[in-house]
Amino acid sequence: MNSLNLETFIPGGYQPAPQILLYNFQEDERSRLIRRYLAKDGIEIREVQPGEFLHSLGYLFKIPGFEPCPQFNMGKSFTDEMMVMKDFSKQQLNDFLQFFRDNQLEAVSLKAMLTPITVHWNSLQLHSELEAEHQAMKKG
Repeated sequence: MNSLNLETFIPGGYQPAPQILLYNFQEDERSRLIRRYLAKDGIEIREVQPGEFLHSLGYLFKIPGFEPCPQFNMGKSFTDEMMVMKDFSKQQLNDFLQFFRDNQLEAVSLKAMLTPITVHWNSLQLHSELEAEHQAMKKG
Protein backbone atom coordinates (compact mmCIF):
# COMPACT_ATOMS: atom_id res chain seq x y z
CA MET A 1 0.00 0.00 0.00
CA ASN A 2 1.23 3.45 -0.80
CA SER A 3 2.25 4.79 2.60
CA LEU A 4 2.68 8.49 1.88
CA ASN A 5 -0.10 10.72 3.14
CA LEU A 6 -1.15 13.98 1.54
CA GLU A 7 -1.04 16.17 4.63
CA THR A 8 -3.51 19.00 4.24
CA PHE A 9 -3.25 20.67 7.62
CA ILE A 10 -4.70 24.13 7.92
CA PRO A 11 -3.16 26.75 10.24
CA GLY A 12 -4.67 26.69 13.71
CA GLY A 13 -4.39 22.95 14.17
CA TYR A 14 -7.50 22.08 12.15
CA GLN A 15 -7.21 18.98 10.01
CA PRO A 16 -9.88 18.26 7.39
CA ALA A 17 -12.19 15.33 7.95
CA PRO A 18 -10.88 12.12 6.43
CA GLN A 19 -12.38 10.97 3.14
CA ILE A 20 -12.40 7.73 1.20
CA LEU A 21 -13.14 6.82 -2.40
CA LEU A 22 -14.69 3.38 -2.85
CA TYR A 23 -14.72 1.54 -6.17
CA ASN A 24 -16.81 -1.50 -7.12
CA PHE A 25 -18.05 -2.40 -3.65
CA GLN A 26 -21.06 -4.69 -3.88
CA GLU A 27 -24.27 -4.30 -1.91
CA ASP A 28 -23.58 -7.12 0.53
CA GLU A 29 -23.14 -7.54 4.27
CA ARG A 30 -19.36 -7.02 4.13
CA SER A 31 -19.76 -3.72 2.29
CA ARG A 32 -22.52 -2.58 4.63
CA LEU A 33 -20.25 -3.27 7.62
CA ILE A 34 -17.41 -1.31 5.99
CA ARG A 35 -19.65 1.66 5.15
CA ARG A 36 -21.16 1.63 8.64
CA TYR A 37 -17.69 1.62 10.23
CA LEU A 38 -16.52 4.51 8.04
CA ALA A 39 -19.65 6.59 8.70
CA LYS A 40 -19.42 5.95 12.46
CA ASP A 41 -15.80 7.12 12.39
CA GLY A 42 -16.79 10.36 10.62
CA ILE A 43 -15.13 9.44 7.33
CA GLU A 44 -16.77 10.95 4.26
CA ILE A 45 -17.48 8.22 1.70
CA ARG A 46 -17.67 8.69 -2.05
CA GLU A 47 -18.65 5.80 -4.29
CA VAL A 48 -16.85 6.36 -7.61
CA GLN A 49 -18.70 5.22 -10.73
CA PRO A 50 -17.01 4.04 -13.97
CA GLY A 51 -18.06 7.22 -15.75
CA GLU A 52 -15.88 9.18 -13.30
CA PHE A 53 -12.72 7.08 -13.74
CA LEU A 54 -10.99 9.68 -15.95
CA HIS A 55 -11.31 12.52 -13.43
CA SER A 56 -8.23 13.17 -11.31
CA LEU A 57 -8.27 11.94 -7.74
CA GLY A 58 -7.90 15.60 -6.71
CA TYR A 59 -11.16 16.40 -8.46
CA LEU A 60 -12.93 13.36 -6.99
CA PHE A 61 -11.86 14.48 -3.50
CA LYS A 62 -13.12 18.03 -4.32
CA ILE A 63 -9.70 19.60 -3.76
CA PRO A 64 -9.74 23.24 -4.91
CA GLY A 65 -8.01 23.82 -8.24
CA PHE A 66 -8.79 20.42 -9.75
CA GLU A 67 -11.13 20.46 -12.72
CA PRO A 68 -13.19 17.61 -14.20
CA CYS A 69 -11.66 15.71 -17.10
CA PRO A 70 -13.33 16.91 -20.31
CA GLN A 71 -12.96 13.49 -21.96
CA PHE A 72 -15.83 11.04 -21.91
CA ASN A 73 -14.87 7.60 -20.60
CA MET A 74 -15.36 5.28 -23.56
CA GLY A 75 -15.63 2.07 -21.58
CA LYS A 76 -12.25 1.92 -19.85
CA SER A 77 -12.96 0.38 -16.50
CA PHE A 78 -12.07 -2.22 -13.89
CA THR A 79 -14.25 -4.37 -11.72
CA ASP A 80 -12.11 -5.18 -8.69
CA GLU A 81 -12.50 -3.28 -5.44
CA MET A 82 -10.23 -0.34 -4.78
CA MET A 83 -10.15 2.34 -2.12
CA VAL A 84 -8.25 5.59 -1.81
CA MET A 85 -7.95 7.31 1.55
CA LYS A 86 -7.30 11.00 2.22
CA ASP A 87 -6.47 12.76 5.49
CA PHE A 88 -6.54 9.58 7.60
CA SER A 89 -4.41 9.87 10.71
CA LYS A 90 -2.02 7.00 11.33
CA GLN A 91 -4.34 5.84 14.13
CA GLN A 92 -7.43 5.97 11.89
CA LEU A 93 -5.64 3.95 9.23
CA ASN A 94 -4.45 1.36 11.75
CA ASP A 95 -7.92 1.15 13.31
CA PHE A 96 -9.56 0.73 9.89
CA LEU A 97 -7.22 -2.08 8.89
CA GLN A 98 -7.69 -3.69 12.30
CA PHE A 99 -11.47 -3.53 11.77
CA PHE A 100 -11.06 -5.90 8.79
CA ARG A 101 -9.03 -8.35 10.90
CA ASP A 102 -11.31 -8.14 13.96
CA ASN A 103 -14.38 -8.86 11.85
CA GLN A 104 -12.67 -11.46 9.66
CA LEU A 105 -13.53 -9.49 6.54
CA GLU A 106 -11.77 -10.12 3.25
CA ALA A 107 -9.16 -7.40 2.77
CA VAL A 108 -9.27 -4.92 -0.10
CA SER A 109 -6.17 -5.72 -2.15
CA LEU A 110 -5.99 -2.40 -3.99
CA LYS A 111 -5.76 0.46 -1.53
CA ALA A 112 -3.73 3.64 -1.24
CA MET A 113 -3.38 6.89 0.62
CA LEU A 114 -3.65 10.01 -1.54
CA THR A 115 -0.19 11.50 -2.15
CA PRO A 116 1.16 14.65 -3.81
CA ILE A 117 1.83 12.48 -6.89
CA THR A 118 -1.38 10.43 -7.06
CA VAL A 119 -3.60 13.48 -6.50
CA HIS A 120 -3.00 14.25 -10.21
CA TRP A 121 -3.71 10.70 -11.41
CA ASN A 122 -7.05 9.40 -12.55
CA SER A 123 -8.61 6.22 -11.15
CA LEU A 124 -7.46 4.11 -14.12
CA GLN A 125 -3.83 5.18 -13.63
CA LEU A 126 -3.93 4.45 -9.91
CA HIS A 127 -5.62 1.10 -10.48
CA SER A 128 -2.95 0.10 -13.00
CA GLU A 129 -0.14 1.03 -10.59
CA LEU A 130 -1.73 -0.69 -7.59
CA GLU A 131 -2.47 -3.81 -9.64
CA ALA A 132 1.18 -3.97 -10.77
CA GLU A 133 2.37 -3.54 -7.17
CA HIS A 134 -0.07 -6.19 -5.95
CA GLN A 135 1.06 -8.68 -8.62
CA ALA A 136 4.74 -8.01 -7.79
CA MET A 137 4.07 -8.62 -4.08
CA LYS A 138 2.24 -11.90 -4.85
CA LYS A 139 5.28 -13.13 -6.80
CA GLY A 140 7.41 -12.43 -3.74
